[in-house]
Amino acid sequence: MWFTISHGIVDEVYYPRVDQANTRDLGLLITEAAPSGDAPPFFSEEKRDTTSVVHLLAPGVPGYRLVNTCTGRRYRVEKTVITDPERDVLLQRIRFEPLIGALASYRVYALLAPHIGNQGFGNDGWAGEYKGVPMLFARRGDVALALACSATWRSRACGYVGVNDGWRQLRAHGRIVNAYTEARAGNIALTGEVDLAASTQAADGSAEFTIALGFGTTPAAAAQAVRMSLASTFERIEKSYVAGWERFHEHTRGPELGESALNPETTRLAAVRSVTEAPNGENGHQAAAGPTGRDARAPDAGSSIRIPSHALDLFRMSAAILATHEDKHASGAMIASLSIPWGQSKGDHELGGYHLVWPRDLVESAGALIASGHCALARRTLRYLLSTQEADGRWAQNLWLDGTPYWQGIQMDETAFPILFAELLRREDELRDIDPWPMIRAAAGFLVAHGPVTQQDRWEEDGGYSPFTLAVEIAALVVAADFARRAGEDAVAQVLLDTADAWNDGVERWTYVTGTEFAKLAGVDGYYARIAPGDTPTDNLPMGYVPIRNRPAGADRARFENVVSPDALGLVRFGLRAADDEKIVNTVCVVDALLRRRTRTGPIWHRYNNDGYGEHEDGSPFDGVGIGRGWPLLAGERAHYELAAGRPKSAVRLLGVMRAQASDGGMLPEQVWDADDLPERELWNGRATGSAMPLAWAHAEYAKLVRSLHDGAVFDLPAPAYERYVRERHPARHAIWSRYHKQRTFNRGMTLRIQTTRPALVHWSADEWNTTHDTPSRETGLGVWLSDLDTAALPEGARVRFTLFWPDEQAWLGRDYEVSVQ
Repeated sequence: MWFTISHGIVDEVYYPRVDQANTRDLGLLITEAAPSGDAPPFFSEEKRDTTSVVHLLAPGVPGYRLVNTCTGRRYRVEKTVITDPERDVLLQRIRFEPLIGALASYRVYALLAPHIGNQGFGNDGWAGEYKGVPMLFARRGDVALALACSATWRSRACGYVGVNDGWRQLRAHGRIVNAYTEARAGNIALTGEVDLAASTQAADGSAEFTIALGFGTTPAAAAQAVRMSLASTFERIEKSYVAGWERFHEHTRGPELGESALNPETTRLAAVRSVTEAPNGENGHQAAAGPTGRDARAPDAGSSIRIPSHALDLFRMSAAILATHEDKHASGAMIASLSIPWGQSKGDHELGGYHLVWPRDLVESAGALIASGHCALARRTLRYLLSTQEADGRWAQNLWLDGTPYWQGIQMDETAFPILFAELLRREDELRDIDPWPMIRAAAGFLVAHGPVTQQDRWEEDGGYSPFTLAVEIAALVVAADFARRAGEDAVAQVLLDTADAWNDGVERWTYVTGTEFAKLAGVDGYYARIAPGDTPTDNLPMGYVPIRNRPAGADRARFENVVSPDALGLVRFGLRAADDEKIVNTVCVVDALLRRRTRTGPIWHRYNNDGYGEHEDGSPFDGVGIGRGWPLLAGERAHYELAAGRPKSAVRLLGVMRAQASDGGMLPEQVWDADDLPERELWNGRATGSAMPLAWAHAEYAKLVRSLHDGAVFDLPAPAYERYVRERHPARHAIWSRYHKQRTFNRGMTLRIQTTRPALVHWSADEWNTTHDTPSRETGLGVWLSDLDTAALPEGARVRFTLFWPDEQAWLGRDYEVSVQ
């Protein structure tokens, strides 16, 4: 069971899986009879008519004490919200305190909106009893819930939302006037009046009671669990809940822990971080080779950086939040967020929402668990990845916990990230009985066969050459080659490295633009564009244009060179370019000029210029169009770049920015509002928008940043890629043409490699067919066949023309292709 809170009340409650929300909200309604019979009764809704303050039960413990004060200063509600560690029951110990008037004049109601199975329609609700105890029930399919109160219910009602529900009755009359006992097959609400006279009353005139919401496969199972929880004292359950999380944090490794507190079985000291594994693959280590002998993960790595103590509480909370996003049955699966962005405006048509597994977010989260010392949890994620990999080697864009795909897009970084994740575990010596090579082999084969162009970038919007995706793909191929060598498959390793080298050689050719208006504005020669179109235009766009999603007609396209993003920092993060590379520095200048905004909590960066994913200008919820805002996780990525560039103080400051942008409950949002305050929309400059909160990816970035600062080095930088491309500056020897990447030019001195997905004979000529050559393909074991054409001696300007013959079918391709030497 999982729960979320906002506006002082419980929102979604998930059961029995982390991807299945069963409630919309559960809060209190307060009424008081008017002194005059003619006046309307006092009516107050906790989530709308109070100001709420959130307190944690203990550092790093996701249990909450909420203090909700009526905006009219008539009452105060204090509640502690936890789950019972021993059963599927959510408990709220509530203290209701009248600030004006006597307790006896008030009525307190619990209002529950069931949305079982992520849907509001088709729910059955009724008032009933279990073993003589009055309860409220709801059911849909094989999930049932029961709602009970320690002080029992004085009255109960079940109704259809907007028709005869309890909210409407209380708003009009101040009490339940029609106690409907059931509402079937609809969007329903359950209302229970707390019997304040039967509650525990204090000398100050307050009343205390516990509300229990239980779940089960049958109504009886849910009710029995509720009675079991109410049979124990709340204090005992709370103590057990907090103790469980404190045991979890015994394994959380952070800068606040002295080295003597580190667990040598599951962690390594920062000193070990300043070496790379010996190239022969043995278990021993040696100092990193290179001109300076410094750690491959940062130019000046090796010394721990002092982190302000106020930033460390969120580090522990981030570890706990990431752990809470793991399912308890689909072990190792973590969803993107236990929230519904702009949920107040969402209907039942969006079944998945953010409570799905995105392989990219999953790897980011699990990598952060490694960074915080929870390798055992991360190992479960590797097994989950092994079990959900598609037959062709990729992973679905997103998926339900059982591996069933939800959306159908192909994002190449989501196939590459699991390879880098396996390397992180190997680096920590945490693979043990898990052999990831078959998984890596299949994933690398998919990358080779279908890359480097991606159907969707990491923001799931556009296809083409994305600097970020390219960085992840190339680094993953280099890491996969290392695994191949360890497995004794040297030929496969060489193919992977040749492909990585060829793609690395093309990054600037594909994505670096010069002489644009933005470059001139920033005083630089050029920058990496957000994404460059692939060979085949999409969305009926003219050549050279890319779509701008979530924007109104007329603003939904742009020349690719005029769209800028911080995504190019991935080239540094994943070891392809040095932080002080001139093209990287130029890009940072342009990014800051176009995408950085100042807020009361510090600087933030937008995903790209003219982004449309966010609230409208007036603050109304995103509804398919809007205006993008700043993302705290991008501040974390920028901090990692600052660390790699040798500016640790800047990185520490950005860590503080992320901390300042978290909620009182320690939750990092997806986006931060960067315009003027809009109190009527609850939008405040530098604070969370209505987007996802918490966003697991943001907490993952924060946890990794704390670890990186502690180590004095970028935690998740792949050392093999850094060694090959930053230190060794390894050149490419091949130019690769494939069905998914029909290269039109290649550099003089290179071998042109024709890649196919089945055996082929390449019939080709370099002199307009005056002389011809036939080059058969060879199998690689990666699902592709290669034909290397003897083109290294061709002069600049020469044109290679070729066609393909399929021996198995005894058939010709039926068309020619041309690639020129430049």
